[in-house]
Amino acid sequence: MVLLVLILWNTGGFLASATPAARAHLGSGNQLMQAERYAEAADEFREALRDDPAFAQAREQLAICYFELRDYARSRPLLEEMLVRQSTGAIATYYLGRMDLVEHNLDSAIRRFRSLSRDNPVRDELYYLGSAYYKRRNYPLSIQVLKQAAARNPRDSRVHQLLARAYQKLGQSEQAQKEFAQTKRLLDYYLEGSVAISRCRESLSNGQSDRAWELCGPLTDTDDVDKIVAIGMLFGEAEKYPQARVAWEKAVALDPDSSEIQYNLALTCFHLKDVPGAREHAAEAVRQRPDFVEANILYGTVLYMGAEDREATVVLTRAHELKPDDPVVRRLLAEELSVSAERHAQNQEWRQAAALLEKAAALQPDLREISAKLAQVRQHLSKYR
Repeated sequence: MVLLVLILWNTGGFLASATPAARAHLGSGNQLMQAERYAEAADEFREALRDDPAFAQAREQLAICYFELRDYARSRPLLEEMLVRQSTGAIATYYLGRMDLVEHNLDSAIRRFRSLSRDNPVRDELYYLGSAYYKRRNYPLSIQVLKQAAARNPRDSRVHQLLARAYQKLGQSEQAQKEFAQTKRLLDYYLEGSVAISRCRESLSNGQSDRAWELCGPLTDTDDVDKIVAIGMLFGEAEKYPQARVAWEKAVALDPDSSEIQYNLALTCFHLKDVPGAREHAAEAVRQRPDFVEANILYGTVLYMGAEDREATVVLTRAHELKPDDPVVRRLLAEELSVSAERHAQNQEWRQAAALLEKAAALQPDLREISAKLAQVRQHLSKYR
């Protein structure tokens, strides 16, 4: 992570005036911050301040720890103290802007992020400025800012994901699809950027899933939805679905308008055999993004399993249009068309039954059951000609 690189500015003069014990606690706290162990780091900074109450460096690091721990009531006054000093004003503005964004004070967040110098960026303020415009539903301005963010850091998957969603809101589906694809390619970069998540992934690869969750579970207690998403992906790929579900549920609570998060929670529920949960979140993913191929396939599958034949046919037809060569979709859609044909046949609606079975046969030409049904329906139909 880039956190310490940003906040450990010229410390020589400050450290020289601090007590040796306070400096030792500061060093320990900084190491813990680098490992994203913020609660323990905060303990070290508090110890530094007990030893030396005037130690500004420890107070500033403590403010950021409180922010990362979502203890905004204690973080905000410390950050506001930092605003008045030239050396720390930009960093304080950045974190206060992020806090405003979390608390939906969008005008204040926008003012803070816009006030930061473009020539001397703090961190990823352009991403958060783009997020603020997105939440204000100013999608053209959000795209403009996010493009700048992508130019500054082309490997930030969050920027491309939000760009995709903004393009989607404006009906620019081709651009949205390009950005969604870029998001997937860059996800590993985000995972590798976190020391704590890297340790978690190493534990998973060694078969130590309980240890992995001990490391990563506490990291989901954050407002950083991208970190939670990374953890959900990590445990999902390792097929540790109960832990993945915890992460995805927290991610959905923070960002319910993300079709990707809704889909991943639906898929996790599906693996856990929670069909109602899978249905709910797959339906929401498709509602938000009708051309989301995987979400349509999952939703159609769940509807098929629940014998919701009419709706399943609609969704699976859409999935087939989006991915015509998918063998699972072709099989499920053929079976649903066959079921619908049977209903028409029971009502002696032979033309409708024949049309549906012809579509089913085209999807599954080697399926004898469908061919046999089609032959029977055509025989009935010939009697009325």
